[in-house]
Amino acid sequence: FNIGLKTNIDLAGEARTANLVYNENTMNSAELATASFGQGFNVTMIEMVTAFSSIINGGYYYEPHMVSKIVNSNGDTIKNIEPRVLKQTISATTSEQMRQYLYATVAEGTGKSARPAGYAIGGKTGTAEMVPRDHTNYVVSFIGFAPADDPQVVIYCVVDRPNVPRQDSAKYATGIVKNIL
Repeated sequence: FNIGLKTNIDLAGEARTANLVYNENTMNSAELATASFGQGFNVTMIEMVTAFSSIINGGYYYEPHMVSKIVNSNGDTIKNIEPRVLKQTISATTSEQMRQYLYATVAEGTGKSARPAGYAIGGKTGTAEMVPRDHTNYVVSFIGFAPADDPQVVIYCVVDRPNVPRQDSAKYATGIVKNIL
């Protein structure tokens, strides 16, 4: 999924996060334990969206872009930016199964509060305790897609330390996603 690598998105200043991802040489027992439930590493939002998109789109990892074309002041197209598949990350069958699981997360799981009325979406919530792990500071998130059966849109919302007494709920991110969708 290219975690730790640049996506080469057409924006200046993209960070490379390889030094933030553990591998067999840098992981000790504490990192192994926390990584097993999704904590202890960092990725950029575009890394996450690009990797997630490959999970739901049939397994194809595309080079991300901010625009689909460049036009001049007369409205004439100067350059079209065509989608470019870099690799296949998972099979189409696995991608379909993942879409079903992610739909279930919203239909009956932790992502229920992200679902806008009348729409079937899929997604995944996230709750990460920040260091020092004292049960007071969290980063919560939701990454989702719509429609559930034919993804056309991906949305990713991260809330760093929600301004509430109990921060450990992804509902602060799911509520934002629901309002946007």
